[in-house]
Amino acid sequence: MVSRGFAAQINNKKILEVSRRAKMIIIKLSGDKYLLIHLKMTGQLIYVSASGKVAGGGHPINAKDFSLRQVNKFTRVVLNFTDSSRLLFHDVRRFGWLKIVNIKQFEKIIGAYGLEPLSKEFNLQKFREILQRRLQAKIKQLLMTQELIAGIGNIYADESLFAAKILPVRLAKTLKPAEVKALHSAIKKILHLAVAVGGTSVNTFVHPTGERGQMAEKLKVYQRGGKKCLRCGAILHKIKLGGRGTVFCEKCQK
Repeated sequence: MVSRGFAAQINNKKILEVSRRAKMIIIKLSGDKYLLIHLKMTGQLIYVSASGKVAGGGHPINAKDFSLRQVNKFTRVVLNFTDSSRLLFHDVRRFGWLKIVNIKQFEKIIGAYGLEPLSKEFNLQKFREILQRRLQAKIKQLLMTQELIAGIGNIYADESLFAAKILPVRLAKTLKPAEVKALHSAIKKILHLAVAVGGTSVNTFVHPTGERGQMAEKLKVYQRGGKKCLRCGAILHKIKLGGRGTVFCEKCQK
């Protein structure tokens, strides 16, 4: 949940900068320290201002029987600020974590991740090279391998493969050049669209402005198993792949 000596190391530190790498939130602190936060499967960060205004987000939590702005049964960490505001870390399944690291540790952790899919470096040639490294891997699992490509999760892997008309269970080595090009383009298109509309808000998720993202209304396959394909009308299939729910169209995707 938290690194050893967490409270002592973060006490009286000032936040200098907030950024992201892959699925990890990076908060640069005074004293050459970094606070790293990973929400994992069910983590959620809620910022509560001194006046009680709330912003934040993460994975959905059914909040019918408690207030997300208060410490509750799923609250694992509370960070109190000098202006009387606070940051609550809720996590239903306790897989998420917070770590305080120094610069050397930070650089090592960051260096273990692959290319950011929206970076200039993630061009078609680089994507081809990434596929060559895991030819025997199923393409969806390859897309979600963070040391290869940083930040693609379950939702956008499914959506990208649907957009490119590729079955998620296909081995990387079976993809034809045209399919590789189509998938590379789909990844960038889907992620750019998600960023533009504020991400995928499900249930209680909001982003830091307090607004809900609109990507959920644009999803074609995620959480639509058993429903009709929006492209051809066939029934969408849902399977488990690498422990993750995976939805696809057996007719559209080959």
